[in-house]
Amino acid sequence: METPILKIIEGTKQTKIEVLRNAGYSKKAIRLLKQQLNFGSMEKPDITAKHQSDCGDMLILYLKLDKQTIKDAKYEYIGCRGLEAAASALTEMIKGKTLQEASKIGFLDVLTFLEGIPPSKYECVHLALNTLKKGTGEFL
Repeated sequence: METPILKIIEGTKQTKIEVLRNAGYSKKAIRLLKQQLNFGSMEKPDITAKHQSDCGDMLILYLKLDKQTIKDAKYEYIGCRGLEAAASALTEMIKGKTLQEASKIGFLDVLTFLEGIPPSKYECVHLALNTLKKGTGEFL
């Protein structure tokens, strides 16, 4: 059961899920956030990529490969819920893909997978994609 939090602006109590929904996160994005899908470090990753955005948010991606295929993907982050949603979506999308296939995933692909996040969080999708590009660049 979600703990109510105070939403000062409207003077009403809302659950965290309601706050996220009202902010523009889709049900799917909220589900990914709630599950913390693929969040955490990885023992002996084949690729570790770290990238920081201008806003100060930082993402670390860990990839486990079998030849050129991504067998597992995890992430750690310092930042907002938008980055967490974007990283969770991206890591889920790239599992089972070759590095070449994963490198072709674009902004609209991630946004479509999430089924919606607030426009103010679009930069988080770019941060996730830039981190992936940074990590896979030398292998392509």
